[in-house]
Amino acid sequence: MNKKRSCNTSIFQALLKSKDILSLEAQNHISSFISSQKYEGGGFKDRAAKPDLYYSVFGYTLSLIFGVKLNVRQEESYLNSIDKSKLDFIHTVCLIRAKFLLNLIDLQQKSGFNLKAELTEGFIGNLLIKRISKSIKKEYHGLFQVLDLYQSEDQGYNHNRRHEKQSTVYANFLIWTLFDDLGYDEKRLEEICRANQKLNLPNGSFANELNSSDGVTSATAAALIMDAEQEQSKLYLKDMYTRRGGFKASANVPITDLLSTATALLALKLSGEKMESFAENSLNFINLHWDESGGFFGSIADMTCDVEYTYYALLGIGVLS
Repeated sequence: MNKKRSCNTSIFQALLKSKDILSLEAQNHISSFISSQKYEGGGFKDRAAKPDLYYSVFGYTLSLIFGVKLNVRQEESYLNSIDKSKLDFIHTVCLIRAKFLLNLIDLQQKSGFNLKAELTEGFIGNLLIKRISKSIKKEYHGLFQVLDLYQSEDQGYNHNRRHEKQSTVYANFLIWTLFDDLGYDEKRLEEICRANQKLNLPNGSFANELNSSDGVTSATAAALIMDAEQEQSKLYLKDMYTRRGGFKASANVPITDLLSTATALLALKLSGEKMESFAENSLNFINLHWDESGGFFGSIADMTCDVEYTYYALLGIGVLS
C-alpha cells in the first residue's frame, strides 16, 4: 500500500494549475458562471435550481480556487439551517466538507490566506488547518457518530445502507478523503483502503456492489487513488481511454464523459503514469464540453452545465498541464 498522501491537496493543486494556464478572459468567463450558480439564500444550485449540499461542495471548491466572493455569514446560515437528522451518508459527508471549505474561504477573504502557498509549504501540517479540523470535529461530533452507523463489517463504509457486511468504494473514497483532510491517523485510512479489495474484479476494475460482472471507471479510479500500487487497475483505466481523448464509464458504455475522464486522469497521474500520451487528445475532449455560459457539461448525452462538471473539467485540465 502506498504511503499516505492527501488526495485533496493534489486536487487543489490541479485546480489551481488549471486556473493559472487559462487566459484572463477565460477565468472571468468561468468565474461568472460559478457566481451564477449561487443560490440567493446560500448554497449552490442543483439541476432544479434549488440549493443543494452536494453541489455546494463543488461550488465552494471552485469559489475558493477562483476567488469568487461569497457572503460567508449567509453561507454559514444556510449550512446551519439544514436538518441534520434527514441527511444520508453522502450529504452528511458533504455538510462536513462544506464547512471545511467555507472556513478556508473565510480565511481567504479576511486575511489573504494564500491556498497555493499553503499547499506548497505543506497543507496538512498548517496550524490553521489543524485548528479548523479540530473545530469541525467538535462542532459536528454528532454527525461523525451518524457516519459510524454506515461503517461495514470490513471496516469500510457503505453509502447506501447502515451496518452492512460489505462497504462500497464510493463511500470509502468519500470518507477516506475527509478523514485525511481532518488529520485522522494513517492506520484508519489504511483499514478503509483494504475494505475495497473484495470489490476488485479479475480484470483490474472495481465495482460498487459484490457479484458485479464488471466494474466502473470512477470506482476503479477512486480505488487506485487510495492505493496506487494496483497495476491491473491502471491497465483497466487505460483500456477505457478512447482515441478522442475521453474515458468511458465502463466497458459496456460507449459514451465518454467528463467525470470518468477527470477521475481516471487523476488516478493515473497519482499512480505515477506519464500524462504526455493523454494530454493533447484529452484537453481537446474537455474543451469540447465548454459551453458559452462559461460552465462545462458532462457528456453529449447530458449537455446541462453545472458546478460539478465544471469542477471535473478544470480538474482534468490541471492534471494534464
